[in-house]
Amino acid sequence: MKISIKNLEELILKSLKLKYSIEDAKNICDVILFGELSEKTTHGIVRLLIGNASVLAQNPKGKPIAKKITSVSTLIDGNGNPGMLVGPLAMNEAMQLAKTHGIGIVGTNKSFSSSGCLSYYAEIIAQNNLIGIIMAHSPPSTAPHGGIEPLFGTNPIGFGIPARPRPLIFDMATSAISFGAILKAATLGHELSENCAIDSAGNSTTDPKKAMEGATLPFDSSYKGAGLAMMVEILAGAMPGADFVGQNPEAGWGNLFIVFSPTLFGNLEQFKQNVYTLVQRVRNSKTKKNERWS
Repeated sequence: MKISIKNLEELILKSLKLKYSIEDAKNICDVILFGELSEKTTHGIVRLLIGNASVLAQNPKGKPIAKKITSVSTLIDGNGNPGMLVGPLAMNEAMQLAKTHGIGIVGTNKSFSSSGCLSYYAEIIAQNNLIGIIMAHSPPSTAPHGGIEPLFGTNPIGFGIPARPRPLIFDMATSAISFGAILKAATLGHELSENCAIDSAGNSTTDPKKAMEGATLPFDSSYKGAGLAMMVEILAGAMPGADFVGQNPEAGWGNLFIVFSPTLFGNLEQFKQNVYTLVQRVRNSKTKKNERWS
């Protein structure tokens, strides 16, 4: 089945307007549409469909509230709104602080469901000639290295770097597979890849339903990946007052946006040229015979 982008957007907005204002629905739609069109479909229209992970699953208590405001930071209480609504608010606040003071740090708590692809935020931040570091906390689904109990979220981290001819974007989960990918596999009846999840007894599994009863593994199945997941759990969960390691589900999901200007350290255009030079050096580096960089 094929559908035009315009028709897809209209269908998404129609669903979202059942619960949200036109403005809020448009903001959420932008994040969902980005996920779908960038082929990160685990953060696309599936987020309208799947149980408690759906952006339609809960009723917000009110509008998000800005708290603990300083000249360079803000804490946003999500007030029971979806991460795909709270995330853009936090991003815009962090960018405005960075444009005014050189740096902006915004944390969030008490949201629900995913904030979407972190590359969505990273790209917008970088397009504004700012550097962005974004972290997203989620409920326990990933086991620490050597353990079998889910304690950490999939806890992605993203970077947006202004560069020429286009921004440099990096976005990854600290788990071997995103929870959205497991939900999608379970919905479609697909199996998971090997060595990305365990069942409740700690045995490796490719069954998404058993994985949901067990845990995902760190992306590298080592202490390094688990350590990075733990840092995101602290910075995007514990620090802004969101839930962490399942201690207080009422505190909801959390995020951390760190946005700053490269002009704090020098000339913007020179920085972008330096990034271009670095990227070209990587792309032109040696590979095995008959192989090339994608």
